[in-house]
Amino acid sequence: MAEWIAAEKRGRNVRMWAMPEGAPVEDAMGTVVMVGGDGAPRRAVPCKAIPEGLVPGAGGGFLFPALEWEGQPSDGAEARIAGFAARDDRWDGVLCIVGESTVWAHISAGEVISFQRFVTARLAAAIDVSEMWDDIKLREAMADAMARPERLAAYVARAGDAGTLWGALLGAELAAAKPYWLGQQVVVIGEGRAAEALAGGLAGQGVPVMRADDTDMVLEGMKAAVAAHGGVA
Repeated sequence: MAEWIAAEKRGRNVRMWAMPEGAPVEDAMGTVVMVGGDGAPRRAVPCKAIPEGLVPGAGGGFLFPALEWEGQPSDGAEARIAGFAARDDRWDGVLCIVGESTVWAHISAGEVISFQRFVTARLAAAIDVSEMWDDIKLREAMADAMARPERLAAYVARAGDAGTLWGALLGAELAAAKPYWLGQQVVVIGEGRAAEALAGGLAGQGVPVMRADDTDMVLEGMKAAVAAHGGVA
């Protein structure tokens, strides 16, 4: 039996890992620590990236407390932020966490200074845009949307291919997130082509960009939170 189970709920899907080994599992045979549950969020930002304690779950187990700032939920990014801080608590820069929503978070000395959330991927899903795009069309549309983000709605209305649509959406996000990445070093955390495209778009603006594995950051963050809690077994 595992010492505890790390679980992440995203929409209707739940992923689980036996901890501390981090092996994926199908059944929860141990105390569950959940990211993405309905626990009270931490609303005092700036705050420590690694929470000082977990929240008891209504049905047992524990919840990893989310972050909330200016009415924005961190939407699972809280575990990835904690994981990166656990790896390097002296780092100063921006994390771009790409999932069902994108969270841009300014991190300094192990603290979350601020963050901004975007729902670009959800917009793409709502208009049923495939991720099978042409890279050249994506880059062209991204550059145009970054220069003229106020025309996003019109751009999307006349676009007819996945590369142009995704490029317009991602370019508008990069334009809006410019206060976060301008003059900063950025780590992109996430899987899939949207994460790759955002990393490429940032690099094209001369931003120093690194990548970090999504699952690694989730599990590192959950281990750090459990350790700060004093264990759960």
